[in-house]
Amino acid sequence: MRNTKFLYVVLLLAMVLAACGAPATEAPAATEAPTMAATEAPVATEAPAAVATIAAEVQPLPEGVANILTVKLRPDLKWSDGSAMTAKDLVGTYNIYWAQGNATWTYLKDVVAVDDTTVEFWISNPAPRALRLILRAYQPAPYAQYSKWMDEAAQLRADGKATDSDEVKAMLDDLYAFKPETIVAYGPFIIDPASITEAQMELLKNDMGYNAEKIDIQKMLVYYGETAVSLPYVLANDVDYSTHAYTPSDVEAIKSMPNLTIISGPTGTGPGLWFNQAYAPIAKKEVRQAFAYIIDRAENATVSMGEAGKGVEYVVGFTDLQVPAWLTEETIAKLNPYALDLAKAEELLTSVGFSKGADGKWLTDTGEPFAVELSVPADYLDWLSSAENAAQQLQAFGIDAVVRGYPSSERPTVQKEGKYQILVDLSIYYNPPHPHTSFNYYLTAPRNVPEATDNNPGMGFSWNQTVEGKDVFIPDLLKEASSGFEIEAQKPAIQTLALLVNDQLPVLALYERYATDVVNKDTRISGWRDLSDPVYKNNQTDLYIAIQLLEGDLKVSATGDGSFHTVYPYPQPPNYDLNYFTSTSLMQLAGNPAYNVMYPPLFYYMWADASYVPAAAESYTLR
Repeated sequence: MRNTKFLYVVLLLAMVLAACGAPATEAPAATEAPTMAATEAPVATEAPAAVATIAAEVQPLPEGVANILTVKLRPDLKWSDGSAMTAKDLVGTYNIYWAQGNATWTYLKDVVAVDDTTVEFWISNPAPRALRLILRAYQPAPYAQYSKWMDEAAQLRADGKATDSDEVKAMLDDLYAFKPETIVAYGPFIIDPASITEAQMELLKNDMGYNAEKIDIQKMLVYYGETAVSLPYVLANDVDYSTHAYTPSDVEAIKSMPNLTIISGPTGTGPGLWFNQAYAPIAKKEVRQAFAYIIDRAENATVSMGEAGKGVEYVVGFTDLQVPAWLTEETIAKLNPYALDLAKAEELLTSVGFSKGADGKWLTDTGEPFAVELSVPADYLDWLSSAENAAQQLQAFGIDAVVRGYPSSERPTVQKEGKYQILVDLSIYYNPPHPHTSFNYYLTAPRNVPEATDNNPGMGFSWNQTVEGKDVFIPDLLKEASSGFEIEAQKPAIQTLALLVNDQLPVLALYERYATDVVNKDTRISGWRDLSDPVYKNNQTDLYIAIQLLEGDLKVSATGDGSFHTVYPYPQPPNYDLNYFTSTSLMQLAGNPAYNVMYPPLFYYMWADASYVPAAAESYTLR
């Protein structure tokens, strides 16, 4: 494994994390709300730096191309049908992605095979997410199995056909009608289609697969199950790894088992309060700031998630863990931490004309009872607990607060239409890992469109703001925060957005959710890395368990039978197919670690030092 330092571009700065350590590719894995109701060469202790170099010869770039990202594949990889993995597989996959309107093509002008193992990605719109999608999120499909459609998509693209053209639609219809009976993969394990039942499925060892010679495990057994179904398997020592979001009482039961360990790594997500600017009492920032002083965020986290909830400290609108990496010490010193202070809350409310009645209840500046309604997806149990606790704290302070539950299926509509007073929703969202992800989620369309003319304003928070005496326009800041590959150039916009959110509080993040992943040591599997290892700073999407499987760290224990057991709500028969490119693809929806041990990523992304470490690829360069 090469250990070449980044010379030009780093996606993120180092992860600052004091914790001991949340299903397949980026798209399926980045579960927007990882709640209890709806729960993405060896890496040494010192994680190698990102393998990236600057092209030695600076050659002119094609017209309309800002950067060329060159990926070099490992030359020794084979598909399970015996064919070699080549650039043809990767380019062919991206041609189909073009036809499907995959997000990567918002950043790309072309994808070109240079030779059998080298692929150039011609980037027209450089952004951190472009690197994430290309290097980490998407894996190649086999040309030998999908050549008909890969070639046809390439020709349609060369002919200048639009992705919504009849020709492209017909090609995709034909592709989706393809129902293979076998899976062709390049990982060390592959699903055995004959083993799939409603209760379980098996992945068998692929001796031709990635690093297969390092791995002595012969079979992976995946039980079907959501959280409630998985717990009995876990407590019976019948699961070696589970990604489910267990309740505080579940966690206590798990901790009582001597072989079981809880991995509490970051998920990069957390709920908070979104303040609808159309509701007059909370349109004043002083009122929103008062809420921040009233609600004990640590208590809210513990009530909602037990040890898996960490109350927000910095209140900047993205994960606390990355604040020292993105904000200067000077900026951090300017932040208001909003420590619990009921006297300060009273002072703020009084300053804008609110008053407390003889009964201890607060009145607004118009003399009306100060009442708020917190809307929350009722089937997201951790968010529901958070909302109820926040309402109780507000009530104790003298603000009438009630909780209104609604079905989570209505979330997009509720967010967009802004038909709420206070919404409990994601206020920290760090997948892919960049502060822009969080800010962009709640500050712009479709969740915030203050100038909307279609009755869909979202929270209605103005895009025109003033930060430290300077007028700013939020869409411009968001663009500056995510453009290009030079993160030093993005930092000023990130810092301005952090100061804006900290002062104006369009949203108030309450806590960050940590994983409650379960590892069973030594019943069947040994060799788990110590919990101090940097690999556990990765979240589930960055596959800290799959890394240990793929690199051969995990071995059959002295009492093991050669199998590795996990549990995941995979699509049950007949609700799946074996076509890599469909929305019902069993491989894509098999969960972590199953998907990743069938299709290892081109690069691992290591949160500990913000590096891309080679896996199915050998290296990459950027010019």
